[in-house]
Amino acid sequence: MNRKPHQTDDSLETLESDAVWKLLDQAPLQAASPRFLDDTVRAARLMEAPQPWWKRLFAPAPLAGLAGATAALVFTITQLTGPAPEPEKTAALFESEQAAAIQEIAAAETLIAAVDHLDDFSDHELVSLIGF
Repeated sequence: MNRKPHQTDDSLETLESDAVWKLLDQAPLQAASPRFLDDTVRAARLMEAPQPWWKRLFAPAPLAGLAGATAALVFTITQLTGPAPEPEKTAALFESEQAAAIQEIAAAETLIAAVDHLDDFSDHELVSLIGF
C-alpha cells in the first residue's frame, strides 16, 4: 500500500511565504458578533432543500401555465374548424282536429285570465285576444 508522504517543513514554508498569506496577515482581525452562531444555525435550518423534479412539475405555477396553454390550443382548434352547423328548423303543423281543439281551449283560458286581470293587459293585447 502506497501512501503519499506527509508534507515536509519546506512545503509549509513556501505556503507561508505566499503573497496571499502575507496579505491576510496584514488584514485587521474581525471578531464574530455574539449572535453569529445562532444566526448561522437559523439560516441553515431555514434553507430549503431542493424539491424533486416531480414535485416541481405539479406545483401550482406550472399547472396554471399548462391550463392556459391547453385553453389556447382548444380555442385555436375551434376557430380553425369553424362554427358548428345549425340544426334544421322544422315548423310544427297543427292540422289535426285535436290540435285545433287544444288551440281553442288555450285561447279561451287566456281570455278568461285576461278578464280576471284587465289591468295587466294593454288595449292592443286585449284586442288580439278577442280576435278583432
